[in-house]
Amino acid sequence: MSTGDGDARRAGSDGDVRSPLLTRPGTVLLAVVAVWSAVPSVVAPPKLTWGLLTLLLGAVAVVLVRHARRLRWTTPVTLLTVVLLCATVSAVRSATLDELVTGTLTAALLVGCALLAGNCDPADVRLLARGLVLLALAELAVALAGVLLGVPAPFGYLGIPGTTFGVNDLVPALGGRSTGSMAHPIPFGTLMALAVALCLTSLTRWPLLVRAVAGAAACYGLALSGSRSAALVLCVATVVAVLTPRALRIGAAARVAVVLVLAAAVLALQDTRLSVVTSLEGTGSLTHRLGALDALGRLFDRPVAETLLGSGTGSLDDLFAAGLLQHDGFLTVDNQLVTTFALSGLVGLAALLALVAVGLLRGVPEVRPAALLLVGMVMSFDLLEWNATAVLFVALVLLGSARRPADAPPPGEAAPLGVPAAAARP
Repeated sequence: MSTGDGDARRAGSDGDVRSPLLTRPGTVLLAVVAVWSAVPSVVAPPKLTWGLLTLLLGAVAVVLVRHARRLRWTTPVTLLTVVLLCATVSAVRSATLDELVTGTLTAALLVGCALLAGNCDPADVRLLARGLVLLALAELAVALAGVLLGVPAPFGYLGIPGTTFGVNDLVPALGGRSTGSMAHPIPFGTLMALAVALCLTSLTRWPLLVRAVAGAAACYGLALSGSRSAALVLCVATVVAVLTPRALRIGAAARVAVVLVLAAAVLALQDTRLSVVTSLEGTGSLTHRLGALDALGRLFDRPVAETLLGSGTGSLDDLFAAGLLQHDGFLTVDNQLVTTFALSGLVGLAALLALVAVGLLRGVPEVRPAALLLVGMVMSFDLLEWNATAVLFVALVLLGSARRPADAPPPGEAAPLGVPAAAARP
């Protein structure tokens, strides 16, 4: 086979290898997450939010047009569109013009990111994984500047410079909970936990020592955040990484040994009153999240149209005022499933659950532990209400889900991420 033929076949299996770095799907997805991590959408002024949304939409559109010939519109992208469309259409009843414009632009950006994520080739998957780990380390540097040097976090807690949230129950000696530049400890902790999950597998293709150092640093960042929910779902993601074929390059005996060690640790600690766990008892953190489950039943008291299609983007304040959500004074739901039901109704909730199931089944196996980590966070945080975590959720759950075994490379070349070796044989 000539060199030209080999290059053409390789480009067909691993994507357009000659595509400039700045117009690769993985690069643009990373840029979107980085922008919303540096400037949290929840605290940014409306004009700045609109400007960033327009700029990022333009960047996503350029990449979509450039790669249009090989893009596939998939079922998960359709399901995401249904979720966002229900919330946007329902918003017409009560949302302000600002909320409607912002919600529409954000929905368009998320759908574009979902389409890019689903069609990422192995090179883009690796690029995005590496970039997210490096982004987490950059956020860790911001947090360390606050802890060690006393430099205030850029946006503080929820846009109030110089403030932190509560006491760090993971490491009380550290004082308050760090936020990095993300204006809240949970998005920051989620990014840290995600970086650890990505370092657990061979996804980045970095040497083991590099992954170990980066993962340990991200673990420390998770401790700085004080997010117990992120720490819990990271433990689950670790077990998933051990049990997922091809996620870790270890043999079956080693996998069994790791599972037995983890099981023994759980049995040894079952009667131990760990302060990090007992500190949850009777706290607003736990009762507020349990209150979201109670609110789920009250949301069925809405008119039929709202029950089915939701109350729309920007309606949460009205739902709190009407007593349909929690009654404890915290004007946030902290449960993405309940929030989706509130904004997008039963139709949107069913579409979101189907999106997660289909995306995880079709996605890259090495990504699955990190994707499940984000799925686990839906029970303790409104991921889709923050643009950074919304893009992370969409990208990781749908990453590579549009690629099929038929996309495998010719004999003699490495199989793409997520394609079994058997599928790569003629």
